[in-house]
Amino acid sequence: LLTQLDLNGRRDHLARHKIARLTSRTITNEKVLFSKLDSQPPTVPVLDLQEYAVGTVCAAVPLTAGSAVGCLALSLPLEHAHRLRSAADMLNRRAAPVVLSLAI
Repeated sequence: LLTQLDLNGRRDHLARHKIARLTSRTITNEKVLFSKLDSQPPTVPVLDLQEYAVGTVCAAVPLTAGSAVGCLALSLPLEHAHRLRSAADMLNRRAAPVVLSLAI
């Protein structure tokens, strides 16, 4: 979600949803987080390797409908981390048509 927002949108979101250290890998520094987010296109899934929960890998797949932004999340046990990229890519390819069909 944050990759799709501009700087003011990110700051507004974080003002309403405080960053909490969930694991030792959680990025809690706003400047570091924004730098990481800026290093990739807003249309590409963001991968999380034990940042949300120890023993879990996650992906956030961006969704955009007009000016509204959102994401779909996917979590896998750490032992399936090798499947995360391909699962996120598949979800990214198939998410938009499904969301559009639900909106109609």
